[in-house]
Amino acid sequence: MKKNLFSSLSSLFTEAESTNLLLDYFANFTQNVLIAGDFKTILNSFHDELYKIYLNQKIEFILWQPGQAPVKFAYNTQIGQMAPVAEFRERNTLYNFVLERQKTVLTNNYPIFCKNLNLDAMDLPASAWIGVPIKVRDKVLGAVVIWDEDERHYFRLQDRQFLNSTAQIAGFALENQYLSGYIAEKNGSMKIFDQVSPTATPGNSTRRVIEQLLNSVVLQHNVRYAGVFLRSRQKNRWRLLNEHFQDDLFSETGLGVLEGLHKLPKEPFLKHQQLFWHQERGEGHMLQTSLGKLTEKFPVNAFMLLPFQVNNTFLGAFVVAFQRDQQQLSREEQQLLQFIFYVIAQLIEKKVVAEQQKKTEGYLQHLERMKVTGELASGTAHHLNNILSVIIGKGQLLQRSLAGTDYERDIKVLLQAAADGAKSIDRLQRYASHGEMDEGGESSALNLNFLVQEVVEIARPRFEGEAQSRGIHYELDLTLGETLPVLGDAPALREVILNLINNALDAMPRGGKLSIQTTLRNDRALVFVSDTGIGIPEEIRSKIFEPFYTTKGKQGNGLGLSIAAEIMRKHNGKIFVDSIARKGSIFMLEFPTASGGDVTMPETPEVAFFQRLGYKVLLVEDEGIVRETLTEMLEEEGCEVLAANSARDALLKFQKFTCDVVFADLSMPGMNGVELAGKLKQINPTIPVFIVTGWNKADVPSGNGSAAIDGIIHKPFDIEKIRLELVRAVNRR
Repeated sequence: MKKNLFSSLSSLFTEAESTNLLLDYFANFTQNVLIAGDFKTILNSFHDELYKIYLNQKIEFILWQPGQAPVKFAYNTQIGQMAPVAEFRERNTLYNFVLERQKTVLTNNYPIFCKNLNLDAMDLPASAWIGVPIKVRDKVLGAVVIWDEDERHYFRLQDRQFLNSTAQIAGFALENQYLSGYIAEKNGSMKIFDQVSPTATPGNSTRRVIEQLLNSVVLQHNVRYAGVFLRSRQKNRWRLLNEHFQDDLFSETGLGVLEGLHKLPKEPFLKHQQLFWHQERGEGHMLQTSLGKLTEKFPVNAFMLLPFQVNNTFLGAFVVAFQRDQQQLSREEQQLLQFIFYVIAQLIEKKVVAEQQKKTEGYLQHLERMKVTGELASGTAHHLNNILSVIIGKGQLLQRSLAGTDYERDIKVLLQAAADGAKSIDRLQRYASHGEMDEGGESSALNLNFLVQEVVEIARPRFEGEAQSRGIHYELDLTLGETLPVLGDAPALREVILNLINNALDAMPRGGKLSIQTTLRNDRALVFVSDTGIGIPEEIRSKIFEPFYTTKGKQGNGLGLSIAAEIMRKHNGKIFVDSIARKGSIFMLEFPTASGGDVTMPETPEVAFFQRLGYKVLLVEDEGIVRETLTEMLEEEGCEVLAANSARDALLKFQKFTCDVVFADLSMPGMNGVELAGKLKQINPTIPVFIVTGWNKADVPSGNGSAAIDGIIHKPFDIEKIRLELVRAVNRR
């Protein structure tokens, strides 16, 4: 098997900073190649940039003009630059094959490949060989060829993609030089180019250059109007990019051309067909059909149209209107207009490619940010699960001791909010791991009014106590109408409503009115949440449900509304928004009503009081506050707890003391819980070992030691779940 030795190219795709490396490389490559002032500099710059990647391979360039033999350039070590080394007067080579077929060729067995195609291998000592045509707008200017005689080396698909991208950039630079050379050659007879540069510089923008070119066209004899038009392939609508006319009499000519372009068939654009029509040449011409009416509105009697395509994204048209007696264009006129057209088309294409490249770079950077955000979210979720474990654990202990007191209701709200937070974290972990959320928890018929009241109680400390402490006043208008039960997962729907309430409060930093209403319309249950805040600008309204899109700056993560929209989709519901700037916003949730079934009144489950347990538990947890809380919960159940703060400490205590069951944290320094379970089972194969974790289920490792796990307890845990796992494990033993 061949071994891949292209380490430089691999680093651009496989290293941790691959996105940044790739963007930096193309940024430098583009700058160095496009600023080159002549063919020699372009080829040398192109070679130098490729040599950074292909250190051990031969790099060659083929330059070709129709009617001439292709010329091969290779690096000359004596003079330290690219130099011509051969002409391909015989067409039966793989080099000619690439140029004539305009296709990339990649082979890792050059001699056999040439033999199969009946091509002359030219005694080239190549094993791996790749040739990529250099072309602009389907016009081949040459090719870049890289080959290696070492049989251990080979090319891959990513080499093909990489070289195609670099060849496209080089194509623009080469065509610039062809055009500049032609212009310089014709300068004696075409003085209009004296003040026109075919490239865009900071002081001479693309739009400015096109304006100069169009102005130069209108200065020609008999020309009255010149304009450039574009049409997106996705939208059948032409737009005027730029125009120039002789005087104000022709100021509305562009509008007439726009109307006529809609009538023009696609064939001229597909065939790059140049069109010219004169009024005296009769009817039936496609320009007469599309633009002929303009001769009635303006003093013109002839049109020339040169169609072009831009990067498979836009159709374009260069339109010139004349008032002339001659029914044909002279050769001089045709050459002038054609080459002005080539310069304009190239400038537009370079502009479009640059914008698309910028979008691609932005998208790659966005993907990198999402990757980092996902990693941060995973670690943060684990930390929050530890915190919620303490809150729920301590809360359940308080619930027992405060049963029957005035604080019992507050404890219920606290535990409900913590449980909903745990559900939200679980959904976020699933979303980060799989790109979408699971179906969620168990669905049941829910009383929507009761659900809204619960969420209001959860949010009340924020819009009452916290707000008043900052001198802010919120007015709550809660109107609960008649509704039918809805089928859904209570924690998930509480999260949606709470998110809308929090967003409404964020939109009113100086206070305002928060209105919440439920109603029934056409057997659909509706919830309205509105505010009198700053509103949502129309231009971003469609983006607010996109993941990671936020207008809150560092205070927001852009996930709240996207997760809310996903939850509504999972419930076969919909979420709508309407807003007026500086007036406020209103969100509407629409649910299908449940068909039959009892209505579930969501409440925090009561902690069952079972007979006290007498198990001996070895608890291994490196987080002190979590270890303390879980120890209290187990002791409250009647267990005797032996606590260890590390896997090493646990092994020592396990060998010294007896126990009935082991609870081990998954993530610990030195040795994780799965590895510890394997070692404990080597000492005592019958001991039940449970992994306690706040990580996503998908992150629990498998492999050595995983078979030793008897179960997984996910944080945040509660007393009832722990009791059930203990009884099940010990009874089974």
